Amino acid sequence: MKKLSLMVFFSLFSAIVTAQTIEDIHWYTEEYPPYNYMENGVLKGIAVDVLVEIWKKVGLKKTTKDINLVPWPRGVKMVKTKPGTCLFSTTLTNERKDVLGWKFVYPIPLINDEPENHVIARKSKHVIFNSVDDLKNYDGTFGIVNGDVGESLLSESGVNAAKFDRTANPISLIKKLEKGRYDVISYSFDTAKTKMKEIGVDPSQYEIVYEFPAKQMGYAFYHSTDAAILKKFQKALDELHSEGTTEKIKTKYAKP
Repeated sequence: MKKLSLMVFFSLFSAIVTAQTIEDIHWYTEEYPPYNYMENGVLKGIAVDVLVEIWKKVGLKKTTKDINLVPWPRGVKMVKTKPGTCLFSTTLTNERKDVLGWKFVYPIPLINDEPENHVIARKSKHVIFNSVDDLKNYDGTFGIVNGDVGESLLSESGVNAAKFDRTANPISLIKKLEKGRYDVISYSFDTAKTKMKEIGVDPSQYEIVYEFPAKQMGYAFYHSTDAAILKKFQKALDELHSEGTTEKIKTKYAKP
């Protein structure tokens, strides 16, 4: 009887923990311009502005102050382990959808309608990757941000994880690249250039040496998020696309 009572208790506790309403969702993002970033104390970017518009459509009275700006590894940990969480901007990969089971509302419009994920090297190194096989056979080290899509895409390409050098954030990644700790990094070149300028590194000394196939980005939710919540958010995003709102937001952040 005691064992049965405990089973009932834990079942009820589990149901309470996993049951979520739209208002319960906790939002996490990182510094990843032009999609989500802090400027003069204000959180902004394509994904941030689109999310605010989604909130309006679903009747949520939230502001950007309700979004937690955290290092990417922490955001990944939250959406992996905490019910009622959402992480963005998140690239859809097979690992994230099929292995981790994250639920996506997508797409977030891409700034240039081009692939966002690259392998970057200093020009003077004359590194060239013409194929996935070149990536797999490279005998050097790939710098990555822990848990970032750059890691997932290398793994999906068959690159041995023993070749990864993980850092906690893009600034650390770029500093190590600049100091020659490794010759290449797997990261978005547009975002890397922004970070390089922030810390006094000359972006013109670096180039894209491999471009991963284009993938969509979206809002990644904890794996057991209520399907009704996801459906409501997806409907709102689809409407924003059809109304032209997301295109206007993207244009606002487009480079002249």
